[in-house]
Amino acid sequence: MKLLSPIQVGPFEVKNRVVSTAHSAFLDFYRPGCDGERYMAYQERRAEGGTGLIIMTAMHVHPSSQIPNHFMYDPDDMALKFRKISDRLHRHGARVVSQLFHFGVQGKSDSRDDYHPLWGFSGTVSDAGEASHKMTDAEIEEVIDSFAHAARVAVSNGVDGVELHGTHGYLIQQSFSPFANHRDDKWGEQLYFAKTLARRVREAIGPDKALGFRISADDFIRPEDGGVGHARLCEIAGEMAATGHISYLNHSEGAGGGHYARAIASYRYPFGEYLPLTRGLREAVAGLVPVIGVGKIPTPDLAERALQEGDCDLVGMTRAQISDPDLVKKVASGQINRIRTCTGANQGCIDRTGSYPITCIHNPEVGEENRFKALDTPIDKPKRVLVVGGGPAGIKAAEIAARRGHDVTLAESGPRIGGRLNLVEPLGAASNLLASVSWVEEELALLKVAILTQTLVDEAFVRDFKPDAIIMATGAISTNEIGVPTDGSVPVISSDDAAAGLFEGQKFDMSGTRSVVLDRRANYESSLVIEAIAKRGSAVTVATPYLQFGVNTGFTHLLYYLKEFPALGVDVRTSTVLAGIADGKVTLREVFSGKETMVECDFIVAGTHPTPRIELYEMFRKYAPTRTVGDVVAPRSAMEAFREGDRAGRTI
Repeated sequence: MKLLSPIQVGPFEVKNRVVSTAHSAFLDFYRPGCDGERYMAYQERRAEGGTGLIIMTAMHVHPSSQIPNHFMYDPDDMALKFRKISDRLHRHGARVVSQLFHFGVQGKSDSRDDYHPLWGFSGTVSDAGEASHKMTDAEIEEVIDSFAHAARVAVSNGVDGVELHGTHGYLIQQSFSPFANHRDDKWGEQLYFAKTLARRVREAIGPDKALGFRISADDFIRPEDGGVGHARLCEIAGEMAATGHISYLNHSEGAGGGHYARAIASYRYPFGEYLPLTRGLREAVAGLVPVIGVGKIPTPDLAERALQEGDCDLVGMTRAQISDPDLVKKVASGQINRIRTCTGANQGCIDRTGSYPITCIHNPEVGEENRFKALDTPIDKPKRVLVVGGGPAGIKAAEIAARRGHDVTLAESGPRIGGRLNLVEPLGAASNLLASVSWVEEELALLKVAILTQTLVDEAFVRDFKPDAIIMATGAISTNEIGVPTDGSVPVISSDDAAAGLFEGQKFDMSGTRSVVLDRRANYESSLVIEAIAKRGSAVTVATPYLQFGVNTGFTHLLYYLKEFPALGVDVRTSTVLAGIADGKVTLREVFSGKETMVECDFIVAGTHPTPRIELYEMFRKYAPTRTVGDVVAPRSAMEAFREGDRAGRTI
């Protein structure tokens, strides 16, 4: 299998073709004074799982690059951390590269020490509307020196090389893009900065370290708006490879901002969508350096095909290894069927970056590697464990408890496990989320967990079962309660029924109807329900009390909805509440102005939080120690439910 074969990358050999590319994870690794342990444990877990090459989270090289929740490194502080992380990753046979970047003209300067202004090539305005400072010749030299210095700090402390980040709209990409560089001096020559930078960094690190270059395969910007385009980017890649300074070529797509939603695509987009663009880059470099292919490559089969067909030489499987850090080990041991495949949810990873540490919708271990190892202690005596409820929390609790050696029975009142997550099944691309349930179900079978479906757990059942421990994962039930005055002239249905296309338990044709969705959650679930109703032909008006739509929806999905809803005719009214229902109409009130409007509709969807099904808790407690997990604790999403189930399974 080519995926598992070694490859020479510049001065060193990589043991296989699997790469974990740089991604925003636990950025406090670069904060002076932080021990960086969480990030080191996270990356070591992937090295332990067999990854060949790990490219670390990008490091800012100069104070004019700092942004919120990112940190400017201290050389002495990073020397120690680089030594530690390189030792830990090398111990497992992985190669490690530090990605270096400068933000250039992006964002705002508010978070910077002394409000250091944005630095760029031409005094352009950032995507956040802030004017930038046009760098002088000396300041450009200063930035290049800062790249070289950061590179020396990395490679002199055990790191195998550095990668120059020339995509996502950052300074290096700005240097060769007309939208950002309008200079008429030497720095205005398209590749003068990039080539000078590559030469100076190569001089700084010497010939025995790797120098990678990351470029966009397509910048997604029209030529009339200052874009470069795929064809010219391929030429740039070839020219950079021809300098002799770089050891490999990596890529992504776009120029930052909203382009991330396509570069790091959700389940709405095809697997390996950008491999044809990767092939273009590979052809352009003409074998001078190996090329890493990226872009939603979640399965070993697709990765192998990309290698065999010549699209790339190595494969970035970053989210795939967030989801399952043992991916490489499982491929090598013939257990491909047991890989926990990335669902493309994006909820735990890219949609959290910039504000929160990453996790994974169905791998709660992410970012908790050390804590979970501490909890994973051998059990003294196996217990008879009853898990009540087969939603994400319940099945995860059953899996982990059984993995630790307990005798586990899972009882589910419905005909199948999966809980409310099963509602995504008819919702098109979102049905990919059910892969998270399928994986656990297969593991439960291997772990010999007894699964009792269509089983109602009452007091007699518990008394006869005689459990040593109970995990209560009974979930929550969707409601049609909206808490506003109504004369009953407009029916109100729950969001669950709306997603399933049901009214009073029966399927009904929504085409040609008018509906109002009261959206008090503003989350992924609300968005899916609205989309489903609109695609079934209902003219949807959304009333949400928040300043903007989808405040609790990750940006990769939100950007999709901001484009899709207008096309579907969805009328989104922000800062708006439902004030009353009378005579077949609803009254909508603007929160701040108090202005009211009347909307005729055929039905209302209660986009409110479901109600926890907690009624059996006291009874359970009479028979065994009982802990609650998932929606019965607080109705949130499958991500939180999987995590709570995991924690319960580890602590019995």
